[in-house]
Amino acid sequence: MNAPVRAGGRTYYPHVEGLRGVAALYVFLFHIWQIAVQNAASGTLLGWFAATQYFLQYGHFAVAVFIVISGYCLALPVAARDGLRFDAKKFFVRRAWRLMPAYVPVVLLSVIPFAAAALLQGKHVNPPHIALAVGMHLALVHNLFYATTEYLNGPLWSIALECQIYVAFALVLIPVWRRFGLVAQLGVALALGLAPHFVLHSFDWTSPWLCGLFGMGVAAAAFTARAESLPKLPWKLLALAATVVAVALLSQFRDNVTPDGMLWVPDIALGAAVALFFVASAHDGRMLPARFLATRPIVLLGTFSYSLYLIHAPLVDVAGAALHRAHAGALVSALAWGALVPVVLLLAYGFYRVFERPFLSSGFKAAMDAETGVKSSAPASALRAVVVRDELARG
Repeated sequence: MNAPVRAGGRTYYPHVEGLRGVAALYVFLFHIWQIAVQNAASGTLLGWFAATQYFLQYGHFAVAVFIVISGYCLALPVAARDGLRFDAKKFFVRRAWRLMPAYVPVVLLSVIPFAAAALLQGKHVNPPHIALAVGMHLALVHNLFYATTEYLNGPLWSIALECQIYVAFALVLIPVWRRFGLVAQLGVALALGLAPHFVLHSFDWTSPWLCGLFGMGVAAAAFTARAESLPKLPWKLLALAATVVAVALLSQFRDNVTPDGMLWVPDIALGAAVALFFVASAHDGRMLPARFLATRPIVLLGTFSYSLYLIHAPLVDVAGAALHRAHAGALVSALAWGALVPVVLLLAYGFYRVFERPFLSSGFKAAMDAETGVKSSAPASALRAVVVRDELARG
C-alpha cells in the first residue's frame, strides 16, 4: 500500500524505502558482476560479459539514487516545520546514532575478509597499512584519498561522502534554503558539488557532485510537504521525460572505461528523474512504479538495505578470490554465486537485527513492521496518516 505512515512523530514512505532496497540489491549484484564477469584477472564467468554488461554495469548510479533518497528523507521534517529552529547539534547526534552502530563494526570486521582475499590471491598483507585504513575509515575521510577510497571495503566511500554532505546540509544548505529559498539551496548544493571538479580539478573519484543530487532530494521533499498547494503541473510526464533523458545519458556509460569526471552529467540527470518521481508519487500514489516499490517484499528488502550495502563487498571479494584460486569452471562458479546471494541477504538481515534495529525509535520500527507484515505492538490503524513531522529515521 503506497501511503505514508506516521508513527512516533516520524513519517515512513514505503515506496522510498523500497527504492532504497532495490538500489542496495543492485549494488550487490553489480559487485558480483565486477568480480565474476568483468575482471579478466579474477573472473570465472568471463564468457557472460557480452550478455550482462548492458544491465549490470551501472552500480555507481545506484549510489546516486541513495543520495537523492537521503536528501529527500532528511529534508522532509525540515520542510514540514518551516520557520522552526533547526538544531544542527541534535541533527548530527541523531545521524551518528543511526549510522555508526552498524558502520563501526563493519569497518573492524572487514579486516578479516580483506586479509583472507589478499592471501587467497597470493598478496602480502600489510598490517600497518590496514591499521591506517581502519583509522581513516572510522574518521570518515578515506574517500578523500584515492589510495584508500575503496580500500578495505569498497562501498564505504559513499558513506564517508554522505556524512560530509550532511555537514554541508546542516551548516550551509538549510540556512540558504530558509533565507533565500529552495532554488538558491539547490544552486548552492550543485555549486558545492561541482566546484572540486571544475575549480580544483580533483576528487573526481569520490563524486563530490552528488551533493547536488542531495539538494535535489531536498527540493523534492519541500514539494512533497506542500503537495496540495503546488501548481497542477503534469508531474508524472515530467518524471517520465527526466527518466528518458537519464536513461539516454546512462546508456553511454561503460564501467572502468568512462572517466570518473564525466559522471556528473548522467548523475545529475538521474538525480532529477528520481526527485521528480518522488514529487509525482506524492501527487498520485497510484503510480505503478511507486506501487511496485511499496509491495511488502520490496519494502522488507529496504528495511535492511543499509546493512546489505555495508557487508556485501568483502564477502563478494572473498568468494571471487576463492573461486579463482580453485580454478572453478563456469558451472561451479555460477552455482556458487547463485548460492551466495541468498546467504548474504540472510546475513545482512541478521546484521540489521543486531546492529541497526535496536537503534531505531519504537515508532519507526512499528511503522516498518506495519508495512512489511511483521507483527507490531501498535495497531496499523493508529499508524496510518499523511502528516509529515520530525525526522525520518533513515538516511
